Amino acid sequence: MQDIQYSQQVPPQISNLEKVKIVIVGECPNETEVKEAKPFCGMSGRVLDEILREVGIDREQCYITNVVQVRPPSNNFGVFYEDKGQKKPTEYLSSCYRRLHEELTNINPNIIIACGEQALRATTGLTGISHWRGSVVSNPAGQKVLPTYHPASVLREWKQRSAVICDFTKARKESEFPEIRQTNRTYDVCYLANDAIRYLTLLKEEKYVSFDIETETNQVTCIAFGCSSRPNWAVCIPFWFGASGSLHSAEAEQQLWSLIKEILESTQIRKCAQNGMYDVEFLQRTTGIEVRNFTFDTMLAFHVLQLELEKGLGFLVSIYTDQPYYKHLIKAPDMDTYFRYNATDACLTMEIALKLERELHDEKLYEFYVTYVHSMVYPLLSMQRRGVKFDEDSRRALKREYSQLRDMLQDKLNMLVGRELNTNSPKQMKEWLYGKDGLNLKEKLKKRKGTGETTVAADEEAIEDLYRETKNESLRTVLQIREKNKLLSTYLDVRLDEDKRIRCSYLITGTETGRISSRTTLRGTGTNLQNIPDGSIRSLFVPDTGYAFINADLSQAEARVVAYLAGELSLIKVFESGGDIHRKNAANIFKVPEEAVTYEQRSMAKRIVHASNYGMGPITFAKNAGIQVAEARRLLNQYFATYPGIVNWHIGVKSRVKQSRKLVSPFGRVRYFYNRRDE
Repeated sequence: MQDIQYSQQVPPQISNLEKVKIVIVGECPNETEVKEAKPFCGMSGRVLDEILREVGIDREQCYITNVVQVRPPSNNFGVFYEDKGQKKPTEYLSSCYRRLHEELTNINPNIIIACGEQALRATTGLTGISHWRGSVVSNPAGQKVLPTYHPASVLREWKQRSAVICDFTKARKESEFPEIRQTNRTYDVCYLANDAIRYLTLLKEEKYVSFDIETETNQVTCIAFGCSSRPNWAVCIPFWFGASGSLHSAEAEQQLWSLIKEILESTQIRKCAQNGMYDVEFLQRTTGIEVRNFTFDTMLAFHVLQLELEKGLGFLVSIYTDQPYYKHLIKAPDMDTYFRYNATDACLTMEIALKLERELHDEKLYEFYVTYVHSMVYPLLSMQRRGVKFDEDSRRALKREYSQLRDMLQDKLNMLVGRELNTNSPKQMKEWLYGKDGLNLKEKLKKRKGTGETTVAADEEAIEDLYRETKNESLRTVLQIREKNKLLSTYLDVRLDEDKRIRCSYLITGTETGRISSRTTLRGTGTNLQNIPDGSIRSLFVPDTGYAFINADLSQAEARVVAYLAGELSLIKVFESGGDIHRKNAANIFKVPEEAVTYEQRSMAKRIVHASNYGMGPITFAKNAGIQVAEARRLLNQYFATYPGIVNWHIGVKSRVKQSRKLVSPFGRVRYFYNRRDE
């Protein structure tokens, strides 16, 4: 540490420290802060200033400091630790901790806002800023601390800004008093069967309950219930913990599950849960209980309100409640903490559900939630349970065929390259694509924008671009190998369920656009069943005896929607006139009679419609259509000249997003955009 030359930074001084209610603690000064001898200036300072103004905090009334008052080389905070895991601070960093604690003791604010991981550690001794952000906790000196993301982190990942806004809003309220004020929540853990029976009997009379299960080794370890009549209370019914064996006699356990079944299958009691599809599916599969009247899911409801934000219970708790982070307690070594964790989940789920229901009503989105989102729960669960019959014999034969083809292609690639090349290794691929000992395509270097940085690309898209530009046979072979590997891993090596059917888990919250996605089941079987490729792979899925598969598709659905949203009468007329839509469009675009449209013109018209409706630029369109950029630009301009209403619609969309950061669909769905505004 002595060999490093630091520039000393003097923290700001406020004349009357007794009036300071808020202290903001950063990590270490950046280059601009060192030059100006002021914490949080430069780009991160501007982010902080904007956030403070937005939530109504006067920066001039805050005391702002850093954990470390000097800038480490290359802004690498790791030099202040003796180990790579950053668990053992150097003596210098320990002295900075002592200096900061003395500083905070002298000021004694109502709230300390700890910005970033290092500020969290320094002020509280806790780790994990993504977990603890938004929580109000007490430090060793008994002061209130609210951790949040550092403004510099927001610069790298702009979506974090919305969470930081929530945290600073909470901090402003907390700054009015020095003590921690937290809702008094009570939890009952029923180790005795008679106590559990008494509570379950009372719950049968409730109108609205929340439920949550914990599971291990394919069985329920405990189940907890909350209720709307006592929103700050929950009860946990435990069954076993670790190697304890059952906590109840076989007769008592059977009686408990009988009462639980009555509650969950009652059509008179409304139920809510967080990510309830998991609980409902697990209970049905392991206990035979069919949860009925499951009317509200906090994860799905928040997905309707905020498509782009996190949906986990931990995040919702940080936004809607005053409960500090507690999700780490699931790994507690003692059963009482474990069971109380389960009760906490059920209690907070009810508390959040009641608030989300009000918010959905206030935003006039409750009917949308019920009609278009929650209504998918039971149909998707039915699809998950049923699965699809899979032709095992054909799969084995196809797997052998594809494996042999893949190996032959790998031999061919090795011969072309002159050595063994692992196409799944990003490091090897980058060295081969751009290095002197490989293709040396530095002048065609492909890059990708990541979180806060731009990286060299060797992914499939980059290789496709390079092949298109060079027509190099080895690149084409790499793409063929990757295609075979993807088919093998996704479909031919997939693990089936015991009944030899293939299943998936459907995710209603799987995308930011509102579409459903799918993935492997909770048991690790199956795969994504929404993007099955044509051909031999699709033939492995077979209908059950007495049934047939049908293929249905809407006719030019997205293009029709665009025509009506844009109010483009000429395009609407094309759709309403019927016939071959793409031929009619081609006639309009290329200014030829409909009967004179060539096959190539019709195919290009299809591409132009899709590209222009989504605002695709000429470079991307040229790449996708396999034409020159100049020709792509001419065709897009011709399309927009033919249908100018689409251009005006694009301008209107951009204007609305710029002004309000939101769009509303014709069905009433609202999407707020929290990332940086771009095309």
